[in-house]
Amino acid sequence: MILDSLFSPSGARSSVESPDTPLTGQNLAEYFDNDSGITVDNQSAMTLSAVYACIYVLSSSVAQLPLHVMRKQGDKIEAAKDHPAYWLLHDEPNAWQTSYKWRETKQGHVLGWGNGYTEAVRRPSGELRELVMRRPWETQLVKNGSRWLYAVHEEDEGSRAVALEDMIHVRSLGSDGRTGKSLVRQHAETIGLGLAAQRYGKDFFTGGGRPTGLVTVKNPLQKESWERLKGAWNNTVSRLKASENKTLMLPADLDYKSITIPPEDAQFLETRKLNRSEVAGIFNVPAHMINDLDKATFSNISEQAIQFVRHTMMPWVVNWEQEINRRVFTRSERAAGYYVKFNLAGLLRGTAKERADFYHNAINDGWMDRNEARALEDMNPREGLDEMLVSVNAQSLSALNEPPNDDEDTPS
Repeated sequence: MILDSLFSPSGARSSVESPDTPLTGQNLAEYFDNDSGITVDNQSAMTLSAVYACIYVLSSSVAQLPLHVMRKQGDKIEAAKDHPAYWLLHDEPNAWQTSYKWRETKQGHVLGWGNGYTEAVRRPSGELRELVMRRPWETQLVKNGSRWLYAVHEEDEGSRAVALEDMIHVRSLGSDGRTGKSLVRQHAETIGLGLAAQRYGKDFFTGGGRPTGLVTVKNPLQKESWERLKGAWNNTVSRLKASENKTLMLPADLDYKSITIPPEDAQFLETRKLNRSEVAGIFNVPAHMINDLDKATFSNISEQAIQFVRHTMMPWVVNWEQEINRRVFTRSERAAGYYVKFNLAGLLRGTAKERADFYHNAINDGWMDRNEARALEDMNPREGLDEMLVSVNAQSLSALNEPPNDDEDTPS
């Protein structure tokens, strides 16, 4: 909207509302926007597309990985389907969520609030019964005397205390060793810049793409003239829709001066692109995974995908595994070989040709049988394919050192 600033009859500058009040930079800014501040919190940050995309990529990646309870006994490792935690972690942690939605929500809490809480509810016998999600804004780590515990404040369940050993607490990078810090709050200025650019674009186009400016008179006006001009202005502007871009005709000799930097001069698009790249760096997500393809090529995207698994996903996977292991399993269960394992193979799964080459080399080199390869492709085993194959050109070292067999017939 074009704002008018006129002169008082005496020729001195006056405010847009009253010629009797001096016009200063402070009250001019207040008149332009009484609510110009950008508030950065967990909810507002999610309205920035780059932040939402990063949180979605990381949360969905953690959630889609197969999660199994395993048991190692001697040299043998197998799925521990007899343990109650297996089905809770793999399928349904509680009555409201699947394993996917539980992990997706918890990872979103960790990224947005710095902490993700899940209470391990046990039966009187100590057996694990369910894993219940706790909201980070309703959960707090407190110290009661010499003992630490989690205070949970829920509207429907009231306040209660949860022991340390019964709370799965996945956290982001923090400084006190007990709780994590929100990435959103740590980088509020960077995210706020993106929100400000987003609001600027919205306000600019909501106003019909018209720059903001000052309309001034060339000659001093009496108070009555001022009131008539102000009334004519308000009457004309009130009838215009925001999307209309028409020339206003007023009965006075006026000058217009723009006080808004045009989007091209403010490098509006460049600022948004740079902010998107910065947000991706904060969350350690490759830019191409949030649809920032400016510097992506077919030759480097596959390498970036591998880097994403190694340097972005692996730290989070280890964080999850170690926290679940120490809270879900007792010390005696861990000593008996129970542990959880995320399967990262799904994120590293190659094309059909790459997988065929991998299986071919593994089978010919003798460290995988054909039924094992079929299992990795979700195919049923076939009889006779359990036998290991060895290439005729490859022999063991012991076979090379064996003397020739004298019983064999020698050619004449």
